[in-house]
Amino acid sequence: MKTASIAYRVADFLRRHPPFQYLDESELLELVAGGRVLFHEDGELVFERGQKRRPYVYVIQQGVVRLVDYDESGAKEVLRDVRGEGDLLGVGRYLGIVEHTYTARTETEVILYALPAAPLWEQIKRHPRASHYLAAYFTVAIAPPGLEGDSIRSDELRLGRRPVDWMAKPVDEPPSAVTCGLETPVRDVAARLADQPPGAAAVVIDAEGTARGLISTRVLSDRVASGELPLDAPAVQLMAPVLDTLRVGLPAGAYLTRMLELQVEHLVLTNDGSRLGKVCSVLARRDLTRIEAAAPLAIVEDMARAGGIYELSRLLAQGQTFIAGGLTDAESLRWLAPMATALYAAVLRRVVVLVEGALLAEGHAIPDLKHCWVFFGSAGRGELTTLYDLDHGLIYDEPEPDQRRAARSYFLELGRRVSSALAACGFVSTAKGIVSGHPSACRSINEWEIGFSHWIHDPIESCVYRATSFFDLRPVHGDCTLVNRLQQHIHREKDHSMGFVPLLVADSMANLPPLTFFRGLVIDDNGRYTETLDLQRATLQPVVDLARALALDAGIDHPVGTLERLQALTPDDQDAVLLVNETIAAFRNALFYRTRAGLSRHCDGNLVEPSTLTRLEQNLLKSGFRTVLQLMEYMGKRYGATRRR
Repeated sequence: MKTASIAYRVADFLRRHPPFQYLDESELLELVAGGRVLFHEDGELVFERGQKRRPYVYVIQQGVVRLVDYDESGAKEVLRDVRGEGDLLGVGRYLGIVEHTYTARTETEVILYALPAAPLWEQIKRHPRASHYLAAYFTVAIAPPGLEGDSIRSDELRLGRRPVDWMAKPVDEPPSAVTCGLETPVRDVAARLADQPPGAAAVVIDAEGTARGLISTRVLSDRVASGELPLDAPAVQLMAPVLDTLRVGLPAGAYLTRMLELQVEHLVLTNDGSRLGKVCSVLARRDLTRIEAAAPLAIVEDMARAGGIYELSRLLAQGQTFIAGGLTDAESLRWLAPMATALYAAVLRRVVVLVEGALLAEGHAIPDLKHCWVFFGSAGRGELTTLYDLDHGLIYDEPEPDQRRAARSYFLELGRRVSSALAACGFVSTAKGIVSGHPSACRSINEWEIGFSHWIHDPIESCVYRATSFFDLRPVHGDCTLVNRLQQHIHREKDHSMGFVPLLVADSMANLPPLTFFRGLVIDDNGRYTETLDLQRATLQPVVDLARALALDAGIDHPVGTLERLQALTPDDQDAVLLVNETIAAFRNALFYRTRAGLSRHCDGNLVEPSTLTRLEQNLLKSGFRTVLQLMEYMGKRYGATRRR
C-alpha cells in the first residue's frame, strides 16, 4: 500500500462494508497506511489454530476462507464458518485471546487486507454503530469491554416508527395511597376519595398494614350511590380483592403489562413488591393512559365490550398495528410480546362470551361445571406475536357419569364455534395448530390427566415430541384452579418417571442450528446449502424445548415463558450463568426477526431469506446459532444426550 491511488482504492472498498462504512475517510486512510495486501493461493493456510496472532485484523477483499476446528480426537476437521468478501478474520484478539481459535484455510484464491489491529480497535470504539457491528462477531449478549453492545435503533433494524423507550423508564412519583381500615364506614372512604383525581381508589388495609382490598370511585358509584349498600357499611363489604402487588420503582412497562394480564384498572405498589409489604401507592390506569404507548389498555377495554366479531376483528387489527409500530429492536419485545398475549387473550374471552350467549339463545344451556380456557404452545409461553397458530383449548370439570356425553357434546360445539369465530377475527390456524374445536384440545380434567400421564410414562409410544406444546399451559378465562390441578398432576407424574426429562432433552437435540450464512445462503455443519433460514427450527424451537425440560426438572410450573423459565433457573457456576444470559439474548433476537417478518409479510415469520438480512443481522443470528450449540453441549453433558441432525 505505497501509492495514494492504491490507498484510496482500498479505502473505497472498505467503506462499502461494515464496520468500516461507519468510519471517517481520514480514519480509513490511516488504517490503510499501516496495513498490507496479502495474496493466498487456493488451499493455503491464512493462520492455524494455536498460532500466536500477528498484530493485524484481516478483511477478505476477494475469495472464500473456511474456518475449521478439530473433533475431540484431533484427527477430523469440523467446519465452523465460511467467510467471503467483506468479512473479518482475527477479531478474537479483542477478547484477549492471544492465539487463534480456529484454522483459516482458503477455498479459492484470496486477497486479504491486513489492517493494524490496535488503531482499528480505537477507531471502532469511537463509533457506536461500528462498535455494535463488531460486537455481533462474538455473542448476542457478551462483547469485549469497550464495545457498544446495545442495539442501535436504526432503519436497518426497525419495522415501526414509534419506539417504546418510555416503558423502560420508572414511573415518576406515583401518587401516595389513600388507605382505610376493614371496618371504616363507606361514607368515610367516599370522603377521602372526594379530592382525588377521577378513577382513583383506596386501599383497604388490616391491622398489620397489609393490603386486603381496593375500593374505586366507580364501585362507590355503582353500589353505594345506587342504594345497594348503606353509607355506614364497613369497607370490607365493598372492597374488591387485591389480585397482585408490585414494587415501587419498576419500569412503566412492567405496570402496563401486569394491568393487561390481570384486566384491572389499579395496581397496589408496596415497598418490596410483596403482599405483606408496606403500601406505598395505588397506580391507576389513568396514570398510564396519558402515555401514547398505553393504547393496548384502551383496546382491551373496548374488546371487553365489543358487540360482535366484526368489531373484535377491527380492534385486533388496531392492536397488531400498535405491535408493529413499536417493534424497533429485540429489546422492544420485552414489552410487546406480553401486550400481544394480553390482546389475544382479550379476544378469546370476548369470543367465548359471545358464543356462549348465542348457544344460550338457541336453547343450549351451559353445563354447571367449572371450566377454563387455556393457551398452549407459543401463546401459552407468551411468545406469539403474529396471528398464526393461536393454540387454545378447554379444560372442564369432571361431570357425573350420566352427564358426560351431554357435557362433552356441548363443550366440543362451543370449542368449534369459538375456533371459527377466532378465524373470523383474523387468526390463522395451520395443520399443526391446536384448537378447542378438536377433541384433543377439549377434554375433562380427568381426561387431561390421563393424557399427560400417558405422555410422561410412555413418551415414545405416545409420540410426546408431537405433544410438548400442551405442557405450556396459560389460563385465560374461567376457573384457574383446574389449570393448577393439572400442573400439579404433571409434576407428580414427572417425579415418578425419572427418564422423562432426559428423553425430552434427547428429542430437542434433533433441531441443530445451521452454521453460517454465505452469499445469501444458509450453510449447515456438513457444508450443505439452503436458500431460506427457518428461525423456528434454527434457534427458537431448540431453546423452547430445552428451557421446558429444565423447568420441568426443577419443578417450575410458573412462569411459562421460555425466557422467564431460563431466568428462574439457578445455574451451577458462572459459565452456566453466562450461557443462560447469552441464550436469553439469542432467543429474543431470533423472536424479533420472526416477528418482523411475520408482521411485514402477513405470515408466521418462521422462514427468512438471508439475502434480505443486513450483514449485521446475519452476524447477530450467527452468534445465536453458536449459543444454541453451546446450550446443547451443556445439556448433553448434564443429561447424557447427543446432538444430532
